[in-house]
Amino acid sequence: MSLLASLRDWLTAQHLDAMLLSSRQNKQPHMGISSSSGFVFISHESAHILVDARYYTDVATRTQGYQIHLLDGTQTLYSQVNHIIANEKLQTVGFEGEQVSWETANAWSGKLCARLVSAVPDVLRQVKTAQEIACIRGACRIADLSAEHIRRFIQPGLSEREIAAELEWFMRTLGADKASFDTIVASGWRGALPHGKASDKRVEAGEFITLDFGAQYQGYCSDMTRTFRIPDANLPAEESALFAVYQIVLAAQRAAVAAIRPGARCNEVDAAARRVITQAGYGDAFGHNTGHAIGIEVHENPRFSPNDTTTLAAGMLLTVEPGIYLPGQGGVRIEDVVLVTPDGGEVLYTMAKTLLHTGEA
Repeated sequence: MSLLASLRDWLTAQHLDAMLLSSRQNKQPHMGISSSSGFVFISHESAHILVDARYYTDVATRTQGYQIHLLDGTQTLYSQVNHIIANEKLQTVGFEGEQVSWETANAWSGKLCARLVSAVPDVLRQVKTAQEIACIRGACRIADLSAEHIRRFIQPGLSEREIAAELEWFMRTLGADKASFDTIVASGWRGALPHGKASDKRVEAGEFITLDFGAQYQGYCSDMTRTFRIPDANLPAEESALFAVYQIVLAAQRAAVAAIRPGARCNEVDAAARRVITQAGYGDAFGHNTGHAIGIEVHENPRFSPNDTTTLAAGMLLTVEPGIYLPGQGGVRIEDVVLVTPDGGEVLYTMAKTLLHTGEA
């Protein structure tokens, strides 16, 4: 089903005559570019993109099936949308109430000649198109290759900031638009910080180091986490304090991936990972969700959480990222992006998940 057909079916289900899209993430599939500026207006009869001169030509060359309108001093959002409303006799128009301020919503309600209803179209992005899946595969490929590069690059004495900078630069050399979020590099005791962004701390031999990073490629995101060990000639990996913890997290991650299939509920996947960690005695050290959907945004719905009962469907993409965090000692997290397929789940990364050391070929 096409993008417009899906949205129009949703309009029918929501009892709406049209939808005004204003958020970057919900406009992007229609506009072909990522921009906080501009609007998309879609009814059962027509589809419109309204942008200013900065984006008009770019959008016009990227899209088909939409009427492109130029916003300027005389042709405003209100004048152009009201013209469409009058021509098509529209009565009820949805807008993204969760994405706009009260002031903006109040202005629209007073100036648009239709009844405005807050609606949430994000559900339309849960199942990805073939083109979107291809873009996310590309973003994952960049992250995958970059993970191997940075594993070999890391050595004692480098700061976490230096490691993050090298990783982000390398992703760009592979075609990334940019990093999809602020890179997390947490070594040694800082590994107990689930979102410990890169600091000036220098890595030391024998430490575990967690890297959580992603690439944005053609407007779509990847998200990958690996925990490595920095070699120490005086302490074999098996004797390190976090070695057993690593094996528990790996078992939990594999259990969650194995639970992914069409028809499974998100909370069942979360439970598969959480059960392994809890039975090993570390339930209190795993304080976040097991994963989240990914696409235009790095964090989308649904979530692999105890309270999310969303049913998985083929074409969804979600992360699986259980972790254990021990204050004062460190932590371990392992994360993959998984595509829900007709008969299960496909991990989009190829890098091994057994414990790897940095600096080794």
